[in-house]
Amino acid sequence: MYPLDEYASATLRCTPDTLFNPPASTNFLGCLQAALDVLGVQHLTFPPYSHGDSILGGLTIDGVCVRTSGLPIEMRWWPDRIERRVLLPGLCVESTTVMGVLEQSATLELRVTNQGTEPRLVPLEITTGDGVIQSTDGWRTPYSPKEGPAISTTPWEGTPPPQTLVTNSMHPLGDGSGVLFSSRSSVAFSLQATEPRADKIDRRRLGFSWSLSAGETRVLHYLVTVGGELETLKRTHERWRRDPAGAIARAREDWSAELEAVFTPGNTRYSGHLPTLRTSNADLARIYRTTVVGVVYFKRLTARGRTYTTLMPRYWVTTSFLNDWSLSAWLLAMLDPVCVRDTIELWLAQDIHRCFGTEHVSGSGTGNWYSCNDFAITRLISVYVQVTGDTAWLEREVAGRSVLRHLEGAARHLLALGARSGLGDFGDRNSLLECVGNYTHEVASLNAASIWTLREVATWLERAGEAEAGAEFRREASELSARMRTLYSSGKGYWYCRQPDGSLVPTRHAWDFVHVLVFAGEDLPCTQVDEMLDFFERELMTPTWMAALSPLDDDVDFSSRPDHQWNGSYPAWVALAARALGRFGREDLLARWLPGLAATTNQGPYSQAHFVESFAPCEAGGARKAPTEWPFITDWAIVCVGGFLELLLFEICGAHIGIDGVDSSRTHAMIAPDTHLENVPLRGRLVRFPSSEHRG
Repeated sequence: MYPLDEYASATLRCTPDTLFNPPASTNFLGCLQAALDVLGVQHLTFPPYSHGDSILGGLTIDGVCVRTSGLPIEMRWWPDRIERRVLLPGLCVESTTVMGVLEQSATLELRVTNQGTEPRLVPLEITTGDGVIQSTDGWRTPYSPKEGPAISTTPWEGTPPPQTLVTNSMHPLGDGSGVLFSSRSSVAFSLQATEPRADKIDRRRLGFSWSLSAGETRVLHYLVTVGGELETLKRTHERWRRDPAGAIARAREDWSAELEAVFTPGNTRYSGHLPTLRTSNADLARIYRTTVVGVVYFKRLTARGRTYTTLMPRYWVTTSFLNDWSLSAWLLAMLDPVCVRDTIELWLAQDIHRCFGTEHVSGSGTGNWYSCNDFAITRLISVYVQVTGDTAWLEREVAGRSVLRHLEGAARHLLALGARSGLGDFGDRNSLLECVGNYTHEVASLNAASIWTLREVATWLERAGEAEAGAEFRREASELSARMRTLYSSGKGYWYCRQPDGSLVPTRHAWDFVHVLVFAGEDLPCTQVDEMLDFFERELMTPTWMAALSPLDDDVDFSSRPDHQWNGSYPAWVALAARALGRFGREDLLARWLPGLAATTNQGPYSQAHFVESFAPCEAGGARKAPTEWPFITDWAIVCVGGFLELLLFEICGAHIGIDGVDSSRTHAMIAPDTHLENVPLRGRLVRFPSSEHRG
């Protein structure tokens, strides 16, 4: 639908004095990230194979190690590639990085131009990367597995070492084209080669000496291919060497086809498709494009089938978190309903009260309990059935119970969390927001989610003829709603957390704002809704992003992690906050906010967190992506950004999609009077929102 150039980031400038998160890439088998270098890459993984945090392809040119030089590096991201540029005295150095199409490889193209008026000799070195490992049990920590340093041994003279000899060694290839690394603890190899061949191989450095005439450009290609079968790596190497530049063209063609398939009913790459947005509002169009590619970037083709992971490229790269999936539930259910159904069944077969998700190498649960899991699984089940119309699936038995009984079990588990006050107690910070110290126990956000869950499950039970059980849950929801309102800080717009000793701790957090308004807002008096909206505008909203925690909160010293703290926000809170503004009549505020949210996409897909402008200056006109390093530890992209589709679907285009019907009402004329979504896949039909009679 959109040409690749319409997804591209702006040209970003990386300098030593700025906080920067370099662009990343995927080919659905694995992922990588640009290093702070003009050529090198890091965090290269093709699970179960991994280079961990090793840097591969680091460049030293004309005596300058680019990564340590402090020189400003320009970087630009497209779905299919990363382009970089650095200027040295008299030299322009550029690169393009792509990942192989359906193969465990990456190609880095280097271009060096002599910008002077005289010929010159240009020495350069490329560092190869070690640490390759195959691991089936090393993916249950935030960091991808890696092995220790390599030991140089004898050259590989055409006959590779037997796969049974796992030696953690580096073997120069016999033809001088590169090196082969092999793991000492597993069957894993990394073949790294160049075209043209290196003039010299010294330890982990491939050396070249180029004579460039005035204005001349020389090109080098660097291949990394990883796996457990040496013959497969050798064949990949041989194909690549015949046409190394072809890897770049093939990546572009494949990504163009991929993104066309996303919007095409009946395509062969997904079990569904996404709606087409028609609008004259460039900000909405930009946000939607970025939302789509920001979720598609998490598709993974694994030995266990297709899935969608949550973070990339550094942390938890094989893990799918229930919470993040639920926040993108509508987009995922439309794009890939079969995958959503199969993943829900996988989770129903786990004990979701002992993990936060599953990781696809082992197929088992990972992490600690997240207290939003019951709400998340309920939302995923309900949305899947509403999108597909597959009500018969509710009777399917999974792990000894029907899906409907699992829904009922989620609701009853939430009721079982009740404290003496009658509100749900959701535990300490490790089961909630981790980096917010005072956000614990009886919190408004998940009690609002529980109210929604009880009512949603009640509707499904009533539809199945279980009116008495449905009425019980509705009664519990009403009582819980009244108790939740006792946590409100009257006149101030924010909420308290009640502790086990009964004390109330004021916490000015966005999770309360977004969850209460989006999932239980109709239960509140209008004055309280207005106070909450005023609080959001006054303390959380910024021109291009928002703070997850008010900078006036007592907890601002607890952590610098910006996904849930005062210095930035997780993008799901932004999408839900935008929904709350539209849902409760603050179109003026939403219209004012959208240009800044659109400008933030100039850095590529939304990050796990962006900084507020008072903490870090904008990048390319938008809120700056937070770095992956300590203390910020936020990843370059995250799957929960699918929530922005819900803003378009429900608040902008006025869709009303319920368990028993589909309708549309008005659009927000102040924002985009001509905006509509077409080819929306619902229950076997293609629907338009708003319908023609409801436009304007």
